[in-house]
Amino acid sequence: MSSQKYLLTSIMNAMRILNLFKTSKSKELSVTDIANQAELPKSSAHRLITTLCREGFLSQNPRNGKYRLGLSLLTLGGVVSVHKEIYRDTFPFVENLVRQVNETCQICLLEEKHLVFYYRVQRNEPEHLITNEGRKGPIHCTSAGLVLLAYQDMAFKDQVLSAPLQRYTSHTMTHPNELRERLQSIEGEGYAICDGEFYEGYSSIAVPIRDYSSNVVSALTMITPSKRLEKRERSFYVSHLKETANDISEELGFYGDLY
Repeated sequence: MSSQKYLLTSIMNAMRILNLFKTSKSKELSVTDIANQAELPKSSAHRLITTLCREGFLSQNPRNGKYRLGLSLLTLGGVVSVHKEIYRDTFPFVENLVRQVNETCQICLLEEKHLVFYYRVQRNEPEHLITNEGRKGPIHCTSAGLVLLAYQDMAFKDQVLSAPLQRYTSHTMTHPNELRERLQSIEGEGYAICDGEFYEGYSSIAVPIRDYSSNVVSALTMITPSKRLEKRERSFYVSHLKETANDISEELGFYGDLY
């Protein structure tokens, strides 16, 4: 077999493996399951699985050795079904958090240089918010965006901060050096707070979520009118957010100290 044909065959088999998770009743499959369902020799399936794991398209559950879709697929724009598959089991944690703090909470992701409001659970009497599911927002003036940016590598931080930063309200911070200092503080404290920086009269608090690779892959955030936030100690919200983010991170395969 020519090298070009071998490469094409490998790519097609890798896609067959990934497609198994679209039709499987289980979100996790063993090597044997994958080999049988994809009609591949077990050795070939194992080799492809190893490559897909290395590239982040699959991840292994350390509890049972089975494989699930990996978070690298989140970088492929528009793959909503993959998002849902990876985060589905974490949604009850967000729902429970909303009951605890009685505020609207969201899971947010990075997509290139934008924040994506991915999954939201509203409080009983929700306010009208512009952070609808699937909508994109800025990184530099949202608590979720700042949390995600704080844990990225320096090259990405410089790329974001060197671009023109839009001022949304009178409270929006746009000076790169001030934002760099702020990011250092966020990384040290493990949370970010924004007061009216993106949407006048609204505040948000966010904490990081890690996956099996220990990387920060998303953020858990709470959004509330600024006046209501002032009525309670912020430590109350931060502690509940961190506890929930820890539960979500464990569900995504992270086992360690989140903060």
